Amino acid sequence: MRVTTNTFPDNLLSHLQRVTKDMNKLNEQVATGQRISKVSEDSASANRILDMQEEKKRITQFSKNAARAENINNTTISQLQNFIQISDRISELATLADGLKGPDGMKAYAEEVDELIEHAMQSANAKFNGEYIFGGVDTGTEPFEANRDADGKIVVGAGAAVTYEGTAEGAEFHLSETGTIHPYTDGTTNQEFADFINRMVELRDALETGSTDAVTPQMRQDLEESEDELIFALSRQGSVQMRIEFDLTLNKQRFTDLEENISAEADVDIAQTVVRLTQVQNAYQASLKSAGQVLNQSLLDYI
Repeated sequence: MRVTTNTFPDNLLSHLQRVTKDMNKLNEQVATGQRISKVSEDSASANRILDMQEEKKRITQFSKNAARAENINNTTISQLQNFIQISDRISELATLADGLKGPDGMKAYAEEVDELIEHAMQSANAKFNGEYIFGGVDTGTEPFEANRDADGKIVVGAGAAVTYEGTAEGAEFHLSETGTIHPYTDGTTNQEFADFINRMVELRDALETGSTDAVTPQMRQDLEESEDELIFALSRQGSVQMRIEFDLTLNKQRFTDLEENISAEADVDIAQTVVRLTQVQNAYQASLKSAGQVLNQSLLDYI
């Protein structure tokens, strides 16, 4: 059978092209650490990687939501703690008023209560990142409005001294595909803040009369009920905090698991790849050497 002159060079060129292609691929894998550079190389693995990368993006957003919800909740807890500290002192003053002798002492306590009322209003209209935390979904409007006289003092007007103008619910945050959370206090709780401040105003006005009889047992009982509600509100926000921390931990662990799974699908074993690259390079050099020896021979070498 006749073998044409071009048969060996053509086969050699084809072989060298295949080896060169393998070397280039192995070099790229060593340089990038990635096993797959195109979907066509392993479509099943590539699709799994794409799905996991999309899930990582969703988890990243959930984690951002949780971090924002946590900041809002921390601010809420801080203001509730302020309310409780104010309530503790108000309860002390209401108790002390029962044993005071003389109108001057009563009026001195009234001045302190007035300062605490202003402090409570500051907490009620506290902001986080420029938004009112007790306003519900209406975070751009001051939620608690106070009726003030010409001197700026909070007083009882046509209605209550302080009213809540916010909404019933605050915004919710998605912490997972199916889980949401409300880091804000609800409208009912916020109304209780207004009630508490109004009871403080009532106590101040009673103290200003200078009469120990003006501070009634009902006033003290109402103030105790307000403190109970504040403590309950703080407890509820503590539960919210635990939920957020739990979801943050879950998202962090899931994100780590996804990274490991993606690495298992996409990454190469560098040590094995380097060994394989060396083998292919040696094969390439051997092919070139063998080809050079054969192509240098002529017909006279066989006579």
